[in-house]
Amino acid sequence: MNSKLIALTKREDDLKFLSLVAQTAGLKLVQPETLEVGIQRIAAEEHPVVFVDASSREDYQRFEDAVQQSLGLFSAKISANRLHFLSSGDIYEVPYLVGSPIFGSYIHRNYLQSPDVGKHYGIILKASLKERSFGIETLVAPGTRVQTIRLESSTQKQEAVEVVRNYLVALKFQTRMATVIANAVDELIMNAIYDAPVDASGRQLYLVTSRNTPVALSGRAEVEVKVASDGEYVALTAIDHFGSLDKGRLLAAISRIYRQSEYKVRSAVAGAGLGLATVFHSGGSFHFASEQGVRTEVTVFFRKTENFREFKSQFRFISTQFYF
Repeated sequence: MNSKLIALTKREDDLKFLSLVAQTAGLKLVQPETLEVGIQRIAAEEHPVVFVDASSREDYQRFEDAVQQSLGLFSAKISANRLHFLSSGDIYEVPYLVGSPIFGSYIHRNYLQSPDVGKHYGIILKASLKERSFGIETLVAPGTRVQTIRLESSTQKQEAVEVVRNYLVALKFQTRMATVIANAVDELIMNAIYDAPVDASGRQLYLVTSRNTPVALSGRAEVEVKVASDGEYVALTAIDHFGSLDKGRLLAAISRIYRQSEYKVRSAVAGAGLGLATVFHSGGSFHFASEQGVRTEVTVFFRKTENFREFKSQFRFISTQFYF
């Protein structure tokens, strides 16, 4: 086991979580005694995976300053795709992370109610270590069956959403949970149909087009939805072939708190992107994988719980993998 998971945290709950993450991802957990030693370990490793306690702006700033002084923020040693920030604050409470030039992934600490979530995140991490972390099959437990839905027209969107909702009910997800997840699928499909398409100059084709406007989905515009469930988690992926996802706009959209009235006013317009924040705050976790000009896969995860209260407060993360 040569690859290392470097844990820049002293919190017991973090270390317990990361122990299971490392074990699942096939990495060796290393806990440096100080931040300075941690930076030295990062510099010494070929492809380090780093988890940082970013509970406060001061914690994050100490890390960024140490990286800047010793390695440089844009050093190959400190790839954003391999950086994971741990925080007790919700995503809208940590603007210093969302605005970070080295933001990679965000993990909201709530390990105690689900002590085995380290295994779940370990699978995500293992997939992120591949050259390209595409494919829902790599994001779920081995052997999990995957169902595929291909859309040839935007008018098939509602039918696809209902197919997913009925599938979840058949898997014994409570009706309310199934509806929340179906709404998440609706948002992912909408984004793939109306937000992703761009012209040769990168201009959004449907920037001011109503999301009720029928759109043919053929060739590069084809949209796929993949669904997988291992009985405990359900994962749903929307795939487009434009690779136009903008990291900054994405994070800004998810981290904002929207008033219900604002959502109603803007949600009919393509490009609003407001629904992703609603999905995240409804209990979903995200894995974004995007290769510029080639492909984007957005996967949302939900865990089946005993009741809706646990469902909404479940372990959450945002994993981003951008390739250029």
